[in-house]
Amino acid sequence: MDWTLDEYIRRNGARYPDKPGFIMDKTTRTWREVDRRVDQLAQALHRLGLQRNDRVATLMHNCLEYPEAYYGCARAGMIVVPFSYRLTVPELHEILTTAEPALMIVGASEAHKAFALRELLPSLQHIWVVGDDTQPVEQNYEAQLQGSPSTPAYSPNGQNDTFSIFFTSGTTGLPKGAMVSHLNLEANGFNQFVADGSRHEDVNLIGTPLYHMGAVFMSVTYTMLGCTQVVIEKFEPELWLEALEQNRATVALLIPTMINTVLNYPELSDHDLSSLRLIFYGGGPMPPAVLRRALAAMPCGFTQGYGLTETLEATFLVASDHEITDGDEKKLFRLASAGREATGADVRIIDDDGNSLGTGEVGEILIRSRSNISGYWRNPEETAATVKGTWFHTGDVGYLDEDRYLFVVDRKKDMVVSGGVNIYTKEIESVIYSHPAVLEAAVVGLPDDHWGEVVTACVVLRNGQSVTTEEITEYCSSRLAGYKKPRRVFFLGELPKNPSGKILKRDLREVLAVQ
Repeated sequence: MDWTLDEYIRRNGARYPDKPGFIMDKTTRTWREVDRRVDQLAQALHRLGLQRNDRVATLMHNCLEYPEAYYGCARAGMIVVPFSYRLTVPELHEILTTAEPALMIVGASEAHKAFALRELLPSLQHIWVVGDDTQPVEQNYEAQLQGSPSTPAYSPNGQNDTFSIFFTSGTTGLPKGAMVSHLNLEANGFNQFVADGSRHEDVNLIGTPLYHMGAVFMSVTYTMLGCTQVVIEKFEPELWLEALEQNRATVALLIPTMINTVLNYPELSDHDLSSLRLIFYGGGPMPPAVLRRALAAMPCGFTQGYGLTETLEATFLVASDHEITDGDEKKLFRLASAGREATGADVRIIDDDGNSLGTGEVGEILIRSRSNISGYWRNPEETAATVKGTWFHTGDVGYLDEDRYLFVVDRKKDMVVSGGVNIYTKEIESVIYSHPAVLEAAVVGLPDDHWGEVVTACVVLRNGQSVTTEEITEYCSSRLAGYKKPRRVFFLGELPKNPSGKILKRDLREVLAVQ
């Protein structure tokens, strides 16, 4: 059926009108109310004069308006472009220049960034602020909704049109926008139904940020089933545990660092976790010790997903894979894998010449799935480099065992995954290189029990120059979002290089491991 994702909202409004759709704190919106507000938002966007496939940027913490924005834009035939509220104005400006949004929906705490950006971006003509009643009507999100009719609106788009553009970083270091279609997310939802054993009675707890693909695909999956979803503004163990207990949540997505935080929370045993059926984890490396503790401490199943923003979940290590009996060494070893292919996905391993590799042979991971994106926004070069026929070239390295369990042995060389957030080292290196005392710099991720990895800078100084670790981190802090700044800094005499002069980051990690 060729429809857009907002049709699931309409269907839920008709099938389960009085069932809670989204809950946050003391506010509950039934599926009927959610459907009405999505219609109002679509009508407000049309009344503003926006056209089909115009972009609407979002910049806010988790709130009930976030899913409304996704589905309201879908119903109006427009495209949401979500951004982390942690980004600075210069970082946002660089990406928004490519996205060219006509409207930004922004939380009150980030509104100052939106108004600064409007002065820099000719395309950004309108700003709607969420959660600030002092704003004039033309800038007040809620006033715009309430001033619009709830007459049903119908999307002019189809399943292959873009639902949202998620910006990541390319090999050139320039932003690239993954164009995720309605079909991509719907197909992922069906794959996840099988992997998670999802059911209409589930209650999904959203504790990861809704600007991130993880929270979005989980929310879409459980929206498709008409499930109740509980939103918290941000992840803190106490908030998450209280929301879980009070709302009897049954499923939740957590990244490994969040699981570790919950396990180390002193009052964990004081909370009732009996409603929890499944934790879905991904978004970064899971330390084996943390997983073993989680399996022992939390009375629920676990499912891991592997994929990229560009492919969504291609493999799953399902709950039954986590059930280990004494002496089952093969199953224990496979806890380090990413599981097997999703129902609607294929994985292939190739060598540098594009030849398929056999069992146990390490090469690049390719993915074929209806969840693969068609390409990157206004970036044919990156699209051609990664989308080749029906296969997406991930840039990740791994192998398949005899039962097609996928083991990811390395990730994209220039990416650090810290706290579930993808951090691209080229951007950080560019900032460090701009310091007058620095001759060379390389940034890598080093293992960390809490964050999965931490950003680590290796610096070679110019002759006669001196600088401290604190000076490097402060220099980065003034030019980058806080989560991108190096947590560790090593000063080296030289960086390992190959004969052509390319810095060898794998060798660098080995040097740092010794230190």
